[in-house]
Amino acid sequence: MDNLFETYNQIICEMDVDYHNAAVRLGLSDSEFGILYTLCVEGSGTNQSVLYKKSGIARSTVNSAIRKMEGRGWLYLVPGEGRNTRVMLTENGKAAVAQTVGRIVEIEKQIFGAFTEEEAKLLIRLNRSFEAQLKQAVEKL
Repeated sequence: MDNLFETYNQIICEMDVDYHNAAVRLGLSDSEFGILYTLCVEGSGTNQSVLYKKSGIARSTVNSAIRKMEGRGWLYLVPGEGRNTRVMLTENGKAAVAQTVGRIVEIEKQIFGAFTEEEAKLLIRLNRSFEAQLKQAVEKL
């Protein structure tokens, strides 16, 4: 079983490297990639707090990357409800998403679409179970 665990961890690490390499090839930093990916999936107008939570990127890093992307003319911030700030894509930002992370999302959909429905459900079920158990264990640390 230890060998299977090591293989699983190796796959996770290799996928992290794959996403990093995608960011580099697309001319993005890892944080820009994560933010644009989240905006691609969640949509323009996503609360800034969602970017921290969904991307796993530190709040200060998200803030710095947002400022950089504002400078590129890709996005802007607007007040949301309460203390929330919404991150909006400009037309240039929408084009940047389509040319970068949008391509990755399409690749992921093609790969996932090649699974049978049963395989896809099994993959989701096992990963959801692993994540839920990991979250519980981490909360007890």
